[in-house]
Amino acid sequence: MRAGIFSTLAFFVLANLAAAAPLDDAIALYKERKLPEARAALETITAAEPQNAAACHYLGLTLIRTHDPALLENAVVWLEKAVQLEPENIAYLFEYGGASLNLAGKKRSLGAANHGRDALEKVLKLDPGHLDAHEALYQFYQQAPWPIGSSSKASAHLEEIQKRDPYRATLLAIVTKTNAKDYPAAFKLCDDGLGQKPDDYILSLQYGRIAILSGQNLDVALAKLRKCLTLTPPPKAPGQAFVQWRIGVILEKTGDNPAARAAYEASLAVDPLFSQASDALQKLK
Repeated sequence: MRAGIFSTLAFFVLANLAAAAPLDDAIALYKERKLPEARAALETITAAEPQNAAACHYLGLTLIRTHDPALLENAVVWLEKAVQLEPENIAYLFEYGGASLNLAGKKRSLGAANHGRDALEKVLKLDPGHLDAHEALYQFYQQAPWPIGSSSKASAHLEEIQKRDPYRATLLAIVTKTNAKDYPAAFKLCDDGLGQKPDDYILSLQYGRIAILSGQNLDVALAKLRKCLTLTPPPKAPGQAFVQWRIGVILEKTGDNPAARAAYEASLAVDPLFSQASDALQKLK
């Protein structure tokens, strides 16, 4: 009898391991950026196991990571399903919230905006120190039109970030000043930060963005971006494909189209699916 019980337990353990293996393989494909293969594997799993929250979540992430705007709405559907299956999973809530706000911006959808905001607010109820959620909501309340936008709510989230991570709050201030076209103030914040940390990767990227939008200090920005290519990007920061694309944009602005073309091609050599570089290359005369 005892041997029979152990045999039954062993059977269930092996069955669970076998079921987990395809999902683990699919997630590995996603992390290796083998997106067509990951998508095919995850679609097979979700068809066979519609209640598999992790498979739904990673299918949504895979669709987003392909950089195809046409897939964003479908990606949000899968991310939402993952949240419905595990409504207190912070990682699922955060990704769903961010994707919903992205969709709201592209489709001008009030419903998507409300869903994204509510998901991120729930993240903060579960984890009040979740800086990514504070930042996403700061940007949402800062940029959203009345009546869903709110400068006071944006300020409250920025204050929470300032308490926990002053550097991050500075980066947000730079973005806010840049978006408001207060370029002198944005450049000064970058210069002050780079004066203390000359090799700061993120501040250098921000300097490049300000230069592109303002048309000012292009040569200085180009030097800072080229230095980024020699640095290790921080976790979650845009990598070399993004930097090369931004270099190409600046070179194009200076009129050096051959060098801009080379930069866009270098970007696509790193990430063939990077749509900003491919679009820029197609438009370049």
